[in-house]
Amino acid sequence: MKNRVLATLALIGMVAVRVAAADGLSCSDFSELAMTLERNATDGDTEVVFFAQGGDEGLGRLAIIAPGGRRVAKFEGDRRGIGLREFLLESAEPPDLERVLASFPEGPYAFNGITVKGDCLRGSAALSHDIAPETTLLTPSEDEEVIAGQLVLSWTPVAGAERYIVELNNEDSGSEFTFEVFPPTTALAIPASLVEAGSEYQFGVGVRAPSGNVTFVELTFTTAEEKS
Repeated sequence: MKNRVLATLALIGMVAVRVAAADGLSCSDFSELAMTLERNATDGDTEVVFFAQGGDEGLGRLAIIAPGGRRVAKFEGDRRGIGLREFLLESAEPPDLERVLASFPEGPYAFNGITVKGDCLRGSAALSHDIAPETTLLTPSEDEEVIAGQLVLSWTPVAGAERYIVELNNEDSGSEFTFEVFPPTTALAIPASLVEAGSEYQFGVGVRAPSGNVTFVELTFTTAEEKS
């Protein structure tokens, strides 16, 4: 399902830091780093999401180093330009969860980079293998036809959920909406102005755990045609 944010995450660095260290440069911190394990319980696939945000100055070189020293990502940009400031990377999504976990071991990942001006950035983000719990979607039900002005999305509460990421995608027009809902709320009335009649929709809710990991469940429903 598209628009996965949130929740969402991380990026790169290594070779550049070794060069900077040799030159005696001190490194600044990344503005934001994150790594999450995102599972789709409906489709049965899982991916690792990396997010990294530098400072005001763009990066020309980045790399991510897994626990144990294996480089899992590397970026070489145009160091004569303005560089890139923000990165969002997603792994492949094989149906084999154990294969994903083996490719991306649990623990701290080192993020290092060099800006286009030659300054060094360094930081780390931890990946947890704790799978976030899943909710059950209540309304609408799978393949139900609903009236556009009466759409209420609801799901069961999940103990320990940090937040719920609610996604509503129109499969016909391509319009997408993402909402962050905090417990104890487990229902969301969608204004009629955001819903198109005579369309197929995908509705999903992701449970975000304190670790940052997210598990989504999804279903499809349709909206009734407008009466002439």
